[in-house]
Amino acid sequence: MTTPEAKVIRRRCARVLLADEDDRVLLFYSRDYMGPGVEYYVTPGGGLDEGETLEEGAAREVFEETGLRIDPGALGPVVAETEGDWSDSPDLVIRSRDAYFFLRVPHFAPARDRLEDIERAEFTEARWLSLDAIAEADALVFPARVAGLLKGLMAGATPVAPVPIPWGAWTWDPDRGWTATERAPILDR
Repeated sequence: MTTPEAKVIRRRCARVLLADEDDRVLLFYSRDYMGPGVEYYVTPGGGLDEGETLEEGAAREVFEETGLRIDPGALGPVVAETEGDWSDSPDLVIRSRDAYFFLRVPHFAPARDRLEDIERAEFTEARWLSLDAIAEADALVFPARVAGLLKGLMAGATPVAPVPIPWGAWTWDPDRGWTATERAPILDR
């Protein structure tokens, strides 16, 4: 729930689960951005620019957020999808539909110099996390829990069709503050 006059924006997003040679996955860590003591992880990726394919948007977002250049053609198929509402203010709701790619890359130190000002403020640091660490923090991964999906991907199993994963973001509730918006996974298109 948000305020009755909240603006609603529809957004198509492309996200990339970047895994290094030691089976660690890159996630951005945030603390205190949404409120004192509130912490969470964010997967690399974001909204598509007009006319972009999912692959092009994913490659652009990875470059902007990490400095790593990837070929959109190297991403392979979409391995998962999720959708739901989220907001970072009481007056705005983002109705997001996110596609996930999985890509193995050599370990690297992400560069923060291309982050937007809001991302620089939100992402406290970039962390390479093991599967165990992601499983422990899974409820805090935005916008969807990815631990179960990553286990299969790390073992080399590429799904035939995108796996639906549960949404786990939040919106503003005027009676309760920030409230989880988890809902059933995508079942049909």
